[in-house]
Amino acid sequence: MSIDPYDPCPCNSGKKYKFCCHSIGDEVSKISHLHETHQTATALQLLDRLKKKHPEQPLSYITEAQILMAERRFEDALVPLNECLEREPDHPAAHSLLATSSFLAHGYKQSQKTIYTALQKCAAVDVSLATPLAISIAIALQMRGYYLAAREHFALAMRVASQEYQQNLFMNLLEFDGDDQIPYQFRGVHVLERCPLEDSDQQATFEKAQRLANLGCYRSSASLFKQLAEATGLVTLWKNAAFCYAWASDEVKAAELFHEAAGIESDFAEAVELETLAQLLDLNNTGEVVNSIEKVFEVESLSKFLTQMDQHPQVLRGNVPPAQDPEETTPAAYYQILNTELDADSRGEGITLETVPVVIGDIDVFDADRQLGNPAIVRLYAYEGDQLEKTEQIFESALGKEGKKECGLQEVEPDSEEAGTPLSPIPTEQWPLFFRWSFPQKMPILKRRELEAEQWKKLLSGIWSQTPLAGLDGKTPAEAAKEDSLKVALTAAAYVLDAQTLSLGHFLDFSELDPELGISELAPLAVDASSHFNTCSSMTQNRIPVKELSDPQLMYIFNRALLIRHPRFLYDVLIEVLSRDECKKEVDLDRVYTTLTEICHKKNQREEMLSWIHKGQENAQAQPEHAFESELQWKMRELSFRLEDTSDPGLSDFMKGIWDNYGKKMPQIREYLKAFAQAFDLDLPWMKESSLLDTCDLAGNVSSEGIWSPGEAAPEADSGSGSKLWLPGQS
Repeated sequence: MSIDPYDPCPCNSGKKYKFCCHSIGDEVSKISHLHETHQTATALQLLDRLKKKHPEQPLSYITEAQILMAERRFEDALVPLNECLEREPDHPAAHSLLATSSFLAHGYKQSQKTIYTALQKCAAVDVSLATPLAISIAIALQMRGYYLAAREHFALAMRVASQEYQQNLFMNLLEFDGDDQIPYQFRGVHVLERCPLEDSDQQATFEKAQRLANLGCYRSSASLFKQLAEATGLVTLWKNAAFCYAWASDEVKAAELFHEAAGIESDFAEAVELETLAQLLDLNNTGEVVNSIEKVFEVESLSKFLTQMDQHPQVLRGNVPPAQDPEETTPAAYYQILNTELDADSRGEGITLETVPVVIGDIDVFDADRQLGNPAIVRLYAYEGDQLEKTEQIFESALGKEGKKECGLQEVEPDSEEAGTPLSPIPTEQWPLFFRWSFPQKMPILKRRELEAEQWKKLLSGIWSQTPLAGLDGKTPAEAAKEDSLKVALTAAAYVLDAQTLSLGHFLDFSELDPELGISELAPLAVDASSHFNTCSSMTQNRIPVKELSDPQLMYIFNRALLIRHPRFLYDVLIEVLSRDECKKEVDLDRVYTTLTEICHKKNQREEMLSWIHKGQENAQAQPEHAFESELQWKMRELSFRLEDTSDPGLSDFMKGIWDNYGKKMPQIREYLKAFAQAFDLDLPWMKESSLLDTCDLAGNVSSEGIWSPGEAAPEADSGSGSKLWLPGQS
């Protein structure tokens, strides 16, 4: 191990190498190499001998723990780390690894005391040693749905990390804040507010709570803030305590304190934001959910089973999604079970809200593994209640008694290691918003979108207002609207709905709600030239009146809005940026027009959407470089939207324009157009004629970007090299 004697010791004790683990460095280096070459058992045996020979050297204990953790033996890793701390109670790296192993073995709540000790020990020597611990906690909490806690632990990792990790952690935060499946109120920054206190002892307690929170000791900090809140009754302290409990993953306690803070907050908008957080956390932890139920069957003859499924008019074979994990077993077949028959050859002419086929259940079919002796498996799953009951009835009727015997179907107990279904539990009060439909393949996408818009209008203007909500003490929004005492809670419930609809792909406009409820968006924030927005939460940010901002303020908010991507606010920001010449110079106009196109598309505002596409095309044509590629991207984007309405009288001419103007330079484009014509069942006589003409030899070359130019070789329609140009359907 080639280390300068006066460099820091690799055991991360904070001491110089010469005065710490110098005597065993070379042996540990050889042992580490054994582990790297997959000789883990030998490496661990040698480390055990080394510990007995040099019990005072921390590096052997630290290395053993790191090897065990790399092997995911987190419980075993606790042993050498505790041995190390018996000899060196303040060793920061040992504390950090002990906390990480304990967390991964036992979970966050059980390991909080160990974690807090590690964070404080690391802060005393080298705070960056806590970085892996904070990252591990953040990732695990995000996977478990503790979003406020996960986001704050990513921020903690950023605060303590050394420079080399800063960029990656910043990208983690950007990815988190841009995840539209996380309620936007949980994304973005949340800060603890200052609160000067006249009593010196109380002020000292406040400062201690602040320090503990900065270190990541959130539960300890929450307890101190709560004590101060109870003593003073100040809303800021209740709010700080609530955030710290949330960051400690105690969402039930956090929700309780957010409710408390909302009840005493005098500012209506602030009260609504606090109550919104409380209701979202309550929903995250409710026991009132609609669960999906799984039935598992072994089957002897898979071919007979598939034949019987294919013959039933309410069992629809679907495309098997590609595996996300290379080790994941991919189904051999996938089916959706519908509540009514689907005419697969129709264009959906008779489908209305009342007759649209609803997906009520799913079937995954897995091949037998002959090598391991595992039989073929069928997994049937549906949401409990009427959908499960109907799913089982259709499944039974598709097979029949004789069919079960023929394919050898037998129900078995689900494997506990693979328990759970792809369908997540849905809070009971959100169930009315949830729908899954199936359409004939030839049904125009525009008609599907119109039906979805009609369904959302029905849900938001009628059904939601009649749905009992826990945040309204079990009352419906229509009932709560009659009580002034529930005005804050009712407005908060609308913002919870806003987050829910966004995660389901719909952009809520408050005008869609029943006007009898009297709900409107929160009043704009008061701003002036001195206003700073770096500590604004996402919900507060959406209240910023963008027209009143200076150019520098607007550009700061522009970047924040693009990250959180709340459509109502983002649309206003982009429109304002385009209205200011100086701001337009600072932004990527292609990205601006693309985002406006996406927003208008989601809102079914087709005319405005097409106007932004044309703006994007004009901008592409004005670019000195890559104008051809950029302009083609916009043309293909417009085509993807026009294809949603195959009755569009201008569709054929538009496709022919792409064929003629871009197909010669980029032959792959014509293959895409042929594929679109086939997929959407388009009758394009000109395409057949052009395809015949294209069979003649044409000298030329195709570049790595897929662009044809004159030369010796003939361009191929499908070179196999792939195009670097974005096209609809490509990732």
